[in-house]
Amino acid sequence: AEADMMCCAACGTAEVDDIKLKDCDACKSIRYCSEDCQRNHRQQHEQKCKKRAAELRDEILFKQPENSCFGDCPICCLPLPVDLRMKSMVQTCCSTVICAGCCYANELHKGMNAIKCPFCRHPVPATTAEAKANQMKRIEVNDPAAIRQMGVDCCKKMKFDTAFQYLTKAAELGDTVAHYHLSLMHENGEVDEKDEKK
Repeated sequence: AEADMMCCAACGTAEVDDIKLKDCDACKSIRYCSEDCQRNHRQQHEQKCKKRAAELRDEILFKQPENSCFGDCPICCLPLPVDLRMKSMVQTCCSTVICAGCCYANELHKGMNAIKCPFCRHPVPATTAEAKANQMKRIEVNDPAAIRQMGVDCCKKMKFDTAFQYLTKAAELGDTVAHYHLSLMHENGEVDEKDEKK
């Protein structure tokens, strides 16, 4: 296969300084020295080309991405899913996003009675009030993920002014997801536009 890439599939001309070979546009598995050679060889190559092009398409389509915009799970180092609501959990104790698989494995390992955060080993809050207290501690130390989450929670409760303040602060601290939520607020008209002349 490597030898096929060194010379023209139609006439056998080798690639040298003055002759540059071009890949087949669809399958990338053979090369030609000219458009005439590609045209003349099309009938012989057509079936193999279609098959290889379909394989390439499937490889690209079904390949798991190397990473996502949310980074990797700090436990298993696999990319976090794009939709964080479906297959991941934000830990209120450390504001770390852990994939659902690692959270499930942690539950199985520790048992339901003494579950701890798989990342920082802090006990998982038993009540919503405990979770909120953890979140407020993270906000006090300027954790952008916790600040953003508070902004999202305020948005859900229709407290748009408070949500805007939290999300703006998280965005200023470098949280890209907070930028996204701010853009949604602007798009939905949930933020009062200020017309300031500069």
